Amino acid sequence: MTIDQTIPKGGGGLGQRLTSNWAFTCLEAVLWVWSIAVCVPYWIRDDNYAYGWVVPFLMFFFLWRRLGAQDREFWPECAATAKNARTLNPWLLALVGVALFPTEVLRAEYHQSGAVLWGINLAKVIFSMAGAWWLGGRRLWVLTLFPLVFFLTAVPWPNAIAHPLTQGLMMQVATVVREIMLWCNVPLEQNGGVLLTSNGPVGIVEACSGIRSLQSGLMVSLAVGELLWLSRGRRVGLVIAAILMALLSNLVRTFTLCWIMEHSGSVAMHHQHDMVGNIAMWTYYALIFGVGKLLAIGVEDPWPRTDVGSWSERVGALAWANVPNFRPLFATTLACFLGVHAWYWVLSWTANPQTSPLFRAKLEEGSGNQARPIDETVARQLGADVNESFRRTVSDAPLGFVDAYHLFWKPGPMSRLALHHRPDACMPGQGWKIVGTPETIQVRMGKENLDFLAFNFEREGWKGLQLWGVWRDGRSVPFDFHKSFSGLPEVFKPWPSNRHLLGVELVSCFVPYKPEQTLDPHLLEKILPQMFDRKDSPPAK
Repeated sequence: MTIDQTIPKGGGGLGQRLTSNWAFTCLEAVLWVWSIAVCVPYWIRDDNYAYGWVVPFLMFFFLWRRLGAQDREFWPECAATAKNARTLNPWLLALVGVALFPTEVLRAEYHQSGAVLWGINLAKVIFSMAGAWWLGGRRLWVLTLFPLVFFLTAVPWPNAIAHPLTQGLMMQVATVVREIMLWCNVPLEQNGGVLLTSNGPVGIVEACSGIRSLQSGLMVSLAVGELLWLSRGRRVGLVIAAILMALLSNLVRTFTLCWIMEHSGSVAMHHQHDMVGNIAMWTYYALIFGVGKLLAIGVEDPWPRTDVGSWSERVGALAWANVPNFRPLFATTLACFLGVHAWYWVLSWTANPQTSPLFRAKLEEGSGNQARPIDETVARQLGADVNESFRRTVSDAPLGFVDAYHLFWKPGPMSRLALHHRPDACMPGQGWKIVGTPETIQVRMGKENLDFLAFNFEREGWKGLQLWGVWRDGRSVPFDFHKSFSGLPEVFKPWPSNRHLLGVELVSCFVPYKPEQTLDPHLLEKILPQMFDRKDSPPAK
């Protein structure tokens, strides 16, 4: 049977089938737009995922190219083996749409939580795979599987995976570079992910940990394997090679920056930082392509075919009559989505957000506090509107000083991310391990008792105590470190709130000490009022 025998000529065909299945077609389009839209903020904000912009275009190109490489008999054979799903109850399917309400609430509340993003994108991929199964059976399902799953390379990894992996890579890179520098007769000290040269520290932040190369290299290696029509075994080999080259690339990059810092100083290192990183990254991509070309020797390219007929005839030959009735599901999905955002629209009128900080660091002359600059890379990642960092000389402190910082985010995209920057998530990057569970204590400041969390840390040869407090519109944010659904231990309620419409303020101080030294456990509570001023009342509601 040929396409000419299965597709009527003239005004029918594909257009008629798409129209009769308009709910399915609209759901496919809307869900793909939604899946891409929820990832865009990461692609804009996070350099680790900047490559995500190209992934949707590659996905659709791979789909088009794979389908275009099939012979004339492929399409009617797909239709003949397709699975009929018309017996599925459309009203039971509509219940699936109800899940959109809490999903969209979670996405808005936690602003692109990795777990929520993966839930949305996995649901979209599964829906498209089910559509391929209904339209063309196993043959079409297998053919479209790789392009659909390939899109997931652009989805941010959940915090439960990304944070431990990033922190581990930072430590390992720092350790290996330190050993290499010692072999080169350049002594370095290591504090977690920080290498201390004679001219200053070199911090192994996320971008230098290898996580960016690992994530983007995975995408590039998969894309190169598909572009060159490599076999499954050769693709696996290319991915393994990309992972190994990612680790090597970042070792070379970090070693180069440490060498520049040691021999030319901080100014030269910062001046050449981006150039070294760009050279390492583009060399890495070129090596992946080069290895792919070597693996592609002898591989034939079956695309494009010119003897198959028009796309309307080919796609129209699929079993569109097997697709379930999705009109109730489409209506439910649309109603839930509009309902969530109508609720948020009402909340935006009553939010009355905090737009200026309530706290102020005491940095005037004679205060005993000395301002310290925040690293530009760190400040850019934090994205706070107010950044204050300082050190206070304290005679009662074991080492004679206490470090403190104060951050404030006005309502906006970055304020939604403020609580990603927590001691339990960030301190491990400096080699600190949390000891026990954070305890809530109250500190008297002005006329109010304010809630702070007390964290105890330790690393080789050191201990540390940190007081950390965070407020949204002047009101303390409740935390539960025993329950962390999406990497944020903030207490969650499954209905819209105004939390992401409000300003966020964060105050912390940290005192390090040696294990053999004695630390007054109430020291930070006593000196906090000497380090910060605070307005007595939060904004009126």
